[in-house]
Amino acid sequence: MDDKMEKILISLESGDFKTAKMIAVETGISEKTARTRIKELDYYLKSNGARIISKRHYGYRLEIQDTDEYHEFRISGNARENTIPNNSNERVFYILAYLLNHPDYIKLDDLSEFLCISRNTLTADLAKVEYILNMYHLNITRKPNHGICVSGEEFYKRSCIANSLIKRDRLGIKNKKQTDVMKMIGNIIIEVLQKNKMKISESSFENLIIHVYVANGRIHKGYKMVLNEESRSDIRTNISENTLVAAKEFAQQMDQKLSIIYSEEEILYFAIHMGGKISSDSSGKYGSNIIISSQIDEMVLHMLEVVYESHKLDFRYNLELRMALNQHMVPFTIRMQYDIPLKNPMLEQMKREYAFAFTIASTACASLKKYYRKEVVEDEIGYFAVLFALAIEKRDRIINKKNIVVVCMSGRGTSQLFMYKYKQAFGKYIDKMYECSVFELEKFDFSSKRIDYVFTTVPLDISLGVPIFEISLFLEDREILNYSRLFAMGKDEILLKYYDKRLFTNSLDGNDKEIVLQKMCELAGKYYSIPDDFYESVCKREELGQTDLGNLIAIPHPCKVMTKDSFVVAAVLGKPVWWGHNDVQVVFLVSLSEEEDADIEYFYQMTTNFLFDAEAVNTLIQNPEFDVLLRLLDEMRRK
Repeated sequence: MDDKMEKILISLESGDFKTAKMIAVETGISEKTARTRIKELDYYLKSNGARIISKRHYGYRLEIQDTDEYHEFRISGNARENTIPNNSNERVFYILAYLLNHPDYIKLDDLSEFLCISRNTLTADLAKVEYILNMYHLNITRKPNHGICVSGEEFYKRSCIANSLIKRDRLGIKNKKQTDVMKMIGNIIIEVLQKNKMKISESSFENLIIHVYVANGRIHKGYKMVLNEESRSDIRTNISENTLVAAKEFAQQMDQKLSIIYSEEEILYFAIHMGGKISSDSSGKYGSNIIISSQIDEMVLHMLEVVYESHKLDFRYNLELRMALNQHMVPFTIRMQYDIPLKNPMLEQMKREYAFAFTIASTACASLKKYYRKEVVEDEIGYFAVLFALAIEKRDRIINKKNIVVVCMSGRGTSQLFMYKYKQAFGKYIDKMYECSVFELEKFDFSSKRIDYVFTTVPLDISLGVPIFEISLFLEDREILNYSRLFAMGKDEILLKYYDKRLFTNSLDGNDKEIVLQKMCELAGKYYSIPDDFYESVCKREELGQTDLGNLIAIPHPCKVMTKDSFVVAAVLGKPVWWGHNDVQVVFLVSLSEEEDADIEYFYQMTTNFLFDAEAVNTLIQNPEFDVLLRLLDEMRRK
């Protein structure tokens, strides 16, 4: 509250009825503004042990319902913490909270006077508020001589409050009683989950508490969940029997411990949120919670087919991945149907650590748009990326074994032990291993023996024509990991199969992504044979889902493999271009060959690792040259 509202409260603490005119004179505001501020004050007091009573011809009076709670509210400083915002960003969320929590219309003049801003400033802030509301299928209704209010379903109002206000800490949940209530809600949820043998992640658990807290507040204020019979039937069809039983048990606990009565609609509302968050390996009284329908399995198969068509990466016969995706899709489908996406606190880390898998997951999830008629948000893509990353790690791969030379200055016994350790650590990657002294190196036949690498325990000051790695006599875990990756990945020349200096540009001008993509396709057409509908296919892929993945990068590509040769058109733009979700300045237009390619996974690993490395991308933007790109890609391999 600001000083004016504080004065109103002090005035009403006398215990007497006071008219709006009397309060206006005492606080130095207009009578109309006084009424508006009193309504706002009453909103704060209702959750802090008091309320303001209005009586015709008498005015307003403060009624304290819980002396201890109200006393704590006054002493703790909460009464002064909720100040009127003084910048646009704070005002947007303040206005959003006000409109969502007040059913009556409010006139723009009253609201602008209340916020101490001009009508033009309020209009600009309202445009931002409306943008947030639209994301939740809500609108601002304008009525002549009455003002504005929020219109839309209660379901989406609660989602908006939870995601835009509570999770962003815009409502300032600092009151001890409120904190205690949330802890009690959490304890009840844990009890119900354990009883019904359900599992839930920590982030999902916190998310569920928030949605219950919001629901309880709305129920307390008289905002009821309303569902027609068709909606009720759909929910019962989509939610497992075990989840519905758990939801009813939760409602009973809420009644017993918090005296909040859940209607049938409220129980179904809770069941939706629970069903969209429980883990796929949960089990209960009625067996597994996860029932995989033929439609879900069909969607998973389509995802894997699209990944193959777009990237020539074949997971179609990976039964373990297919089952993992099927199980994940069950709660995911609930979240998509009811617009309750699961926030991913590890999203940025997942994008960095699993860059390759995240790119695959983005393509797979883009194929789901036709089923759900909406895009899959990045938070959800991150969870799919983990499943693909695990499949990549477990997948058996054809290993091109290497021939190496080991140089050791120690005695023969130590040298033999050293060789044994290398065979033990890297046996599956090594075909032939040769032992050699420093003096024998100059006469060693590297060509006929097809040597790939030299490993030495002593510095070598000679040129051998192959990479030389200085190593310790006793292998450390870090070295084993690094050299295993080296043997598994192969040589740098593989990248030159895909990156062509002629297809690198730092002079491409374009103010929007369509122009940028068109010019990049035209550049590809100068040096490679591409079909007439290549550009249209690239644009169609853009419509399916985002290819801009943050970090100023985008990886557009056609919907399917369309060219005889593989190539990458790499463009560093002079200035960022809005790509639909993020600004983009580095664009890699990827087209893959119709022929089978054993190196394609290596290409994607190196490329995505580079694109998700903010420092590397920034280096390329500051030095937009083809040689710099190759050097940065090489550094990704060395890492």
